[in-house]
Amino acid sequence: MAGSLTKQGIIWAIISLLGTSVACAGYYLPYWIQGSYKNQTVHLGIFRRCNYYKDNMMVLECGRYTTFSDIPTLSWQICTVIIGIGCGLSILISLTALLSCCVSDLITRKVGRIAGGLQFLAGALIAAGCVLYPNGWSHIEVQQVCNNQAEAYNLGSCTIAWAYYMCGIGAVLIIIASFLTYKAGKGKMGSYAV
Repeated sequence: MAGSLTKQGIIWAIISLLGTSVACAGYYLPYWIQGSYKNQTVHLGIFRRCNYYKDNMMVLECGRYTTFSDIPTLSWQICTVIIGIGCGLSILISLTALLSCCVSDLITRKVGRIAGGLQFLAGALIAAGCVLYPNGWSHIEVQQVCNNQAEAYNLGSCTIAWAYYMCGIGAVLIIIASFLTYKAGKGKMGSYAV
């Protein structure tokens, strides 16, 4: 069975799947900031952390914050929601693109353009979350691991870790893929007269 994508559409499906995978992995992993506290390497993400200080003791494992309200700053709570929505939307579009490689008449040019608009929105939400994330760096939890030098958009002695870059690169790939949908579909749907 022939798929409903042109060659450009197949490239769109591949880049969509790659961008979505990279962005979702970056979103989930806690390696957004790297610092240290009491000679232990500490990693902080938007809703997860590794080697953190809790109840006057160092917890040497990775985990998420217990509740949504435990996420340290409003900025990080907003990032969690908008990046999550962006990743969810991107997953739906990527799976549709992947499925359309095998199913005929799934993606027409019009449907491809709609998918491209939704995909652009997904990439923009993920990118906006990455831009907003540093606004929460002035929180006491970040201050502790950055030698009390961190403030909004200035990490002090900490460094940006690789999962943050993954999320940003995924957002860029998703946005690039959204422009490939212009000619992703082969045309109008076929006629199925009985």
